[in-house]
Amino acid sequence: TAKHRFLFFLFCMLALALWGVSRLSGRPREASAAATQDNSRVVIVDAGHGGFDGGAVGMSGTLEKDVNLAVAQKLRDMLTEAGYTVVMTRDSDAAVDDDGSGSIRSRKKRDMRARLNLTSLYPGATLVSIHQNKLDGDSRVSGGQVFYSPNRESSRALADLIQQEFNENLQPGKPRETVKTGRNLYLFYRTQNTAVLCECGFLSHPQEEQRLLDDAYRTRLAYCIFRGVVRFLEDDTVPQG
Repeated sequence: TAKHRFLFFLFCMLALALWGVSRLSGRPREASAAATQDNSRVVIVDAGHGGFDGGAVGMSGTLEKDVNLAVAQKLRDMLTEAGYTVVMTRDSDAAVDDDGSGSIRSRKKRDMRARLNLTSLYPGATLVSIHQNKLDGDSRVSGGQVFYSPNRESSRALADLIQQEFNENLQPGKPRETVKTGRNLYLFYRTQNTAVLCECGFLSHPQEEQRLLDDAYRTRLAYCIFRGVVRFLEDDTVPQG
């Protein structure tokens, strides 16, 4: 009857409305998941520089940004395979926040602020930034070195573990020590996450530059960082605060 058809129509409309509400109510939870979930197994992998910002330039023209991204992607794959959640600040040759406007200085500031803002979305996560070093006027210095944020004791603990992997597996006989970052490194001075910066090698050292261009060596670099991160996250005796 017409009455029954009308009631059926109302029932369908109500069901559709309830379905729509459930869909909409789910979206804020998904969007804010990073701020509410346990991020202890989240690793933010930051490939330094990118896009307009090439970073350091090697003796034979190697761009730091390219090496950074290659190592960061390998680290991402290793961590993902091991069951960790990985957040990349960039996954292509692009700055994190760049519309092409303003001076190079202002564009770099926007990029750094964007990276910092991303870390704030994942409180409790671990930040690992990949960079390459360069020393103008001295092509003899080589080796990887890890810097740590001054804001958390856990940052130094993580840095020490990664540095140990570098020293034992990549540069035996030429060990380096970890270094605390200062105000000049904006991201690491301001972030509240456990945070380290891995300077994987010197582009100003001709032989090391060639190693950094080798895919197998990049895999070894990423694995050393991976090992340090896993030891940090899985060892209950390592300071996490």
